[in-house]
Amino acid sequence: MAETAAITTYRYLRISMVGAVVLLAVSIAIERSQVDCWQTSVSAYYYTPVKAIFVGVLMATGLCLIVIKGSTSWEDATLNAAGMLAPIVAVVPTSDVGTCWSVTPRPLPVNDDGELADWVVANIDNNITALIVTGIAGLIVAAVIATIATRNMKAIAEIGPVQVRLGLLGAMAFLIGGAVLFAFWGDFDTRAHGLAAVTMFLFLAIAVGLNAWQRRRDPAPRVYFWLYASIAFLMVAAAIVMFPLGSSWDHMVLVLEATEIILFAVFWLVQTTEHWDETA
Repeated sequence: MAETAAITTYRYLRISMVGAVVLLAVSIAIERSQVDCWQTSVSAYYYTPVKAIFVGVLMATGLCLIVIKGSTSWEDATLNAAGMLAPIVAVVPTSDVGTCWSVTPRPLPVNDDGELADWVVANIDNNITALIVTGIAGLIVAAVIATIATRNMKAIAEIGPVQVRLGLLGAMAFLIGGAVLFAFWGDFDTRAHGLAAVTMFLFLAIAVGLNAWQRRRDPAPRVYFWLYASIAFLMVAAAIVMFPLGSSWDHMVLVLEATEIILFAVFWLVQTTEHWDETA
């Protein structure tokens, strides 16, 4: 009974990830039906009626990426890293606000001098502070639980695979580094979104590549190896091809983000199919 419940829960979590992508796509499509243009990026839909769905989907996706265990410790670490970055992408909006709105945001998100409006900065300050405090509290609770469960004061440093311990160390470094950048980096409000988004997609592409590497010695037909390898290649190739077009193509980021999201959703569906009767 317990095993069946675990598998069912695992399936629900994995399917809900794809449902979240569909939810965001439908919300953007509804907004697009109200106007005759596109925003310059998926992220710029933060400044449209899509905002609540955009933030909610990224928060839910980040949580799922952290909660779901990867098929290997290294894959789990990359998914966790991407999951920690997703909320930053959600609550630190892009500074390229676009101009394609069905309802013009008031007050405007950018002042006449090009600086982000006070309400945008206030949102960032509140949300990032909440994320940092909650993240640090979560790690402390995890350390206490591990210590009690193992009766070992050094449980976090000594128990479990090295990848897991490195992942926990990375999470601590991420939170501390994020807090320092938030406090002292003057361009945090305008640059953190782009940096977090690029790094998140990089970790997702690595996770896909790790699945291909794990399947490299599969006996024929090696269908999963070729599917994972192709998706990883396309995720990297799309960035390499489209980035140089950024200065001459207003919607490069929109197309690139949509491409990366779709490719990862395809990977997630393939992996869900492969592991339908399993949990990690």
